[in-house]
Amino acid sequence: MREGDRTERNGLAPRPDLAIIPILIQEIGVFSQALFPSRGNLSLGREVAIACLLSLAACAGDPGERLQSGRVLPLAGPEGRWVGPVTPVDPDCGLQTTGLMSIGDSTFAFDPFQSTAVLSGKIGPTGDLQGEAVRPVHGNKPVTMGFLGRVQQSEGLERIGGTLTSGRCHWSVTLRRT
Repeated sequence: MREGDRTERNGLAPRPDLAIIPILIQEIGVFSQALFPSRGNLSLGREVAIACLLSLAACAGDPGERLQSGRVLPLAGPEGRWVGPVTPVDPDCGLQTTGLMSIGDSTFAFDPFQSTAVLSGKIGPTGDLQGEAVRPVHGNKPVTMGFLGRVQQSEGLERIGGTLTSGRCHWSVTLRRT
């Protein structure tokens, strides 16, 4: 006999009391009726279920899509992403490209030539944008690109119009909010 074994020490073997089973079934039945009343007691159940189904059906799209799309929702001002053509004004200054500008609280980053150069700048309180990028050139004077623009509103639409300059070349820039 092992010291920790109570059944052998007492000489009793555990046996389930089968007489308690009907009492447990009755108690569980009473308890389940308290949690899940019969149909007659839940008069609003069907209406609540229909309201839940209608509210789920009304959300046909993903309600978080606008917030997870990468778009910045403008609360006050030009914050967000802007895109549009960057068109050469002078001959022999390249082809038209699509520029992308991201505007934060009071700063912006402008990519006029599809990831070859990014200009950083500031936005004035009146909507004036001014920025530049300086690129070092091996053995020569660095090349500077500058952007001057303005946030404009006409007929309920916002756009950014401006001029990009670098050396002898000038580009016309017109961006719209994405």
